[in-house]
Amino acid sequence: MTGDQCPNWLCSDPNRSITRIQAIAYHNGSLRDAIIKYKYQEKNGWSLVFGRLLLAWLNQHARSNPPILIIANPTYMPPGDAGSGHTERVIEVAAAEDVLDEWPFDIAEQRALIKTRDTQKSAGKPATEKRKAAQELRTSILVKDRARIEGGRILIYDDVCTTGNQLNAIAQCLIEDGGAAEVSGIVLARAPWKTDQTP
Repeated sequence: MTGDQCPNWLCSDPNRSITRIQAIAYHNGSLRDAIIKYKYQEKNGWSLVFGRLLLAWLNQHARSNPPILIIANPTYMPPGDAGSGHTERVIEVAAAEDVLDEWPFDIAEQRALIKTRDTQKSAGKPATEKRKAAQELRTSILVKDRARIEGGRILIYDDVCTTGNQLNAIAQCLIEDGGAAEVSGIVLARAPWKTDQTP
């Protein structure tokens, strides 16, 4: 924050689709290292830690206004690939750890939202490039099960939020194509704001 003005353009955009994005922690130190190992070095054991963190956050913060569905920022999986993407694995672990079956994780064989093709990566790029990548993402995601989305409050899980562009693009899809009433986000880590996040 600079004074009372958030440096991220999305915060003051009256046309944004996402209501808010909450973060469990900052994207630095040991958590940043663990996320990098998980996403880029195939250290898949971290999914257990991240899934438990997500479940703990839900139990602590989401009971007063629970979502009807908790989905992952979808990973593109090529045809014939039976595996799960890195965000989907965290959702699956959280669902497995949710022994009382309290939270509506999107773990159905047919996910409510899918990514139909690979898109450019936005990690490490400036804010303008991140916004372009988010616009491309919007054209690559597809609602597959409107019945589980329509009229409800949806929570999107992702690992890192830098500008919020991707989560906003997904929220736009869920509202415009899925009929969601409200969409918010939860991430493991938020990158500390820079002095300027203009598009």
